[in-house]
Amino acid sequence: MYKFSLKPLLLAALLGTAPPVFAAPNLGEAIQAAVQRHPQFQQAASERALGKGYRQQADSWLGGDPSASLSYYSDRVGSDNGYREMEAAVSLPLWMPGQRDARQNLAQAISAQADASMALLRWQVAGEVLELIWSLRLVASDEELADAQWASARQLEKAVERRVGAGELARADLLMVQQDSLSREVEHENTRMARDSATAAWQAYTGLAEVPALPAGQLPLEKNLGISHPLLQREQLRVAQMTARRNDSRRQRQSAPEVTLYAKRDRGSAADSFGNSLGAEISLPFGSKYSTAPQVAESEAALARARMGLAAAKRRLELKQVRIDQELQRSQKALALAERQSQLADTRMSMNQRAFDLGESDLFLLLQARSQAAAAARNLTRTRIEYQRAVSRYNHLLGEIPQ
Repeated sequence: MYKFSLKPLLLAALLGTAPPVFAAPNLGEAIQAAVQRHPQFQQAASERALGKGYRQQADSWLGGDPSASLSYYSDRVGSDNGYREMEAAVSLPLWMPGQRDARQNLAQAISAQADASMALLRWQVAGEVLELIWSLRLVASDEELADAQWASARQLEKAVERRVGAGELARADLLMVQQDSLSREVEHENTRMARDSATAAWQAYTGLAEVPALPAGQLPLEKNLGISHPLLQREQLRVAQMTARRNDSRRQRQSAPEVTLYAKRDRGSAADSFGNSLGAEISLPFGSKYSTAPQVAESEAALARARMGLAAAKRRLELKQVRIDQELQRSQKALALAERQSQLADTRMSMNQRAFDLGESDLFLLLQARSQAAAAARNLTRTRIEYQRAVSRYNHLLGEIPQ
């Protein structure tokens, strides 16, 4: 259950009360909780396992799985007489020059990309978490202002009811103020339901019941997009991985040579004694570029796609930076206008309230002034939040991950 402080509407408008701050443990913890619930969270673990597998293979001094064989030869079936030969052999595949280094480079590239994928996921989730929090702050501020407006409308209704009872105002004025009070109650109920909906979305995404506080008074970062950006870093490491995979495919073009060690025991006839012998042989396959041409071509195509992905990601970020920068400038100008508008509306409402209390103005003009002041106050509060949200979006786009 969230607890929002309720402040008078005029005080919020005149003194510029900041939007409500939510009590929560830590923003970084909220982001991590959302990361662990994300469907792509296990992807980085699988990529790390893949890199570990390649590393274990490259750390072995064998280029493949060893094999063993047993053989028995005889020129007599069903008799112990005649020729006998028994042989046991072990075949050990070896690395060709450069194959092991290429496989180690591939393992390192896969592991590095796994770490970059996790950093990218955290950056993406951080953006979603920030958007949910800003949405909550907007609906919470709307509810706070709606509650203050409803309370103020009830107070005015009581004052008008007393003056109607004293014969100072007509009953039509009471009906008018009662309608206004009911409208404020409906608006308050709508904002409450909007807050409940935003809260449900937050809980579904993060699994948390509380909302962390955001850093106050953020300013736009003074830096440009660089290769250290999580998205660009991941795409750059994808290029590195595809390059390592291409090199590995080229090195694996030739099959691994094999060293075979064998022991043989044989005799010429039953009258002869068995003789023992040891031997070794090495087989060197002749590599052909045609047998591995599809794998090499696929790795070349994957490398080309990775390079295009890096260029496309950089272009998307640059275009988005232009849009968010424009949004930041618009919200800054809108904030200055909203502050001026709220000041004028408050001044007019104060003048109409004073005139109504002195009997120099009717209730309709007062309600109209109060409605405009309430709308200006709501617009000012939302514009403040939207400006801070634009700053947050701008900083997040540049790669900042709040802690």
